[in-house]
Formats: sequence, structure tokens, C-alpha cells
Amino acid sequence: MLPAVIVFSLLKETGPTITALVLSGRVGAGFGAELGSMKITEQIDAMEASAVDPYKCLAATRVLACMAMLPLLTLAADFSGILMGWVANTLLEPVSLRLFLNNGFKNVRFGDFIPPTFKTAIFGLIIGSVACFQGMRTQGGTEGVGRAATSSVVLASLFIILADVVMVRVILLLYS
Repeated sequence: MLPAVIVFSLLKETGPTITALVLSGRVGAGFGAELGSMKITEQIDAMEASAVDPYKCLAATRVLACMAMLPLLTLAADFSGILMGWVANTLLEPVSLRLFLNNGFKNVRFGDFIPPTFKTAIFGLIIGSVACFQGMRTQGGTEGVGRAATSSVVLASLFIILADVVMVRVILLLYS
């Protein structure tokens, strides 16, 4: 029963949510600080003066990158979690990897995998949008850059958790 619990919980909730929260901490702070420092040093103003749209050039590419990479990172996190679940289970009760995977994926359908993967793309949209917004509206010198990085992480994490709650309800309504 333990392999099924590990696989199902990682694929459905733990993998997507924890990966998104980790990514919001790492990437959200990076985007907020990078765009904030560009705003403080007037690089974004220079782009606007050159008739280049900084939102298209800087923000849209970052948001799309988050939306594309978060599902792939979630796959890697799910794989690592399932592998470490097997290691932990083997330390308690020796079991082959093949038997663990067979028992774990016995009741998992492909339809169980699609909604959580779609959720991660939404999480990527949230992380990228919040971090770029916070970075683009930075004021107040280097102190403002630190505030932008911190607030992008906090807000993205909060919005991820709220979006997860809402999307779980929507997925349960649509797929049950």
C-alpha cells in the first residue's frame, strides 16, 4: 500500500505544490531582484526611450519560461520523490524497484497526471507574473531591490497556495 500512497500523493499534490514553492523562492527572488536593479539603474527607462517594450522583452519571456519549465521540473521532482520513496521503503522492508513501481502505478491512470501538470503551468504563470510585476515597480535604490525580491517570493508563495486550493476544487468538480 505504501508505494501507491507515495506515487499518488507525489503526482497529485506534493510534487506540483512543493516544486512551485521552491521555484517561487529561487526564481521569484531572482526575477524581482534582477528587474528591480534594472529599474533602479534606469535600464528599463532606456529601453522605453529606444522604443523597445520592456514588458514584451523582459517580462513576457520570463513568464513564458516559468510556464514552460515548471511542468518539467515537476516531472523531475516526482521522479526523485518516487525514487527516494523506494529507497526509504527498501530500508524498512527490502523490495525491488520493479515491484515498488508496479504496486505504485497500479491504479494510476494518465488522466490522474494531466490536471496536476496543468496546475504547474498556472503556478509558473503566477510566479513569473508576480516576480516581474514586483521587479518592474521597484523604487528606492538598493533597499527597494531587496524589498522587491522579498515581496515577490512572499506574494508568489501566497498566490500559489491560494491557486492550489481553488484549482483542487475545480479539478474535483470537473474530473469526478
